[in-house]
Amino acid sequence: MNVITRIDERLIHGQVAYSWTVEYSIDRIVVVDDDAAKNQIQKMALSLAVPPSKKLSIFDTLEAVKFFTQNGKTNERIFIVVKSPLTIFNLIKGGMDIKSVNVGGMYFIPGKKQLTKTVYISEEDKQIFLQLKQLGVEAEIRTAPKDKKINLYELI
Repeated sequence: MNVITRIDERLIHGQVAYSWTVEYSIDRIVVVDDDAAKNQIQKMALSLAVPPSKKLSIFDTLEAVKFFTQNGKTNERIFIVVKSPLTIFNLIKGGMDIKSVNVGGMYFIPGKKQLTKTVYISEEDKQIFLQLKQLGVEAEIRTAPKDKKINLYELI
C-alpha cells in the first residue's frame, strides 16, 4: 500500500530514512529514478542510507509502474521517493494511482523560483504541477513529518 509519495532531490537521507519512515510506519522505501536505477554505485549508496529494518527497491519509471500495477494490493506500507514532479506525472500516466504528493526538497538552481526555504521550482516544474492538479493530485510542502502542511498550488 502506497502510504506517501515524496519529491526530494536527495532521494534517501536521514530525514527520509528515519523521520518519515517512523512517522508513517513504513516497511519499504521505493526510489523511482531512471539514473539511480542504472548506477550501481548510487544504488549501493542509497542502500546504506536505509535502516536495516526497512526494505529498499530502486526502480526506473517503467519498472515502478510494472511493480505497482502488477503486484496489486500489498500489506506493506510503502514510501515512494522521486526527484521531480515529472516522475510523478509519468508514474500516473503509466497507470499508478497517486492521490497526493509531499514536496520536501527541490533546490535552487538559476532560473528557479523560490516557494519555501527548501522548495524552488522552474517554469517546467510549475506546468507539471498544474497538470497534476488537473488530475486531482494534492501537493503539499513539508520538510519534516510534523511540519505544518503548505498547499503548493496556493504558492504557484
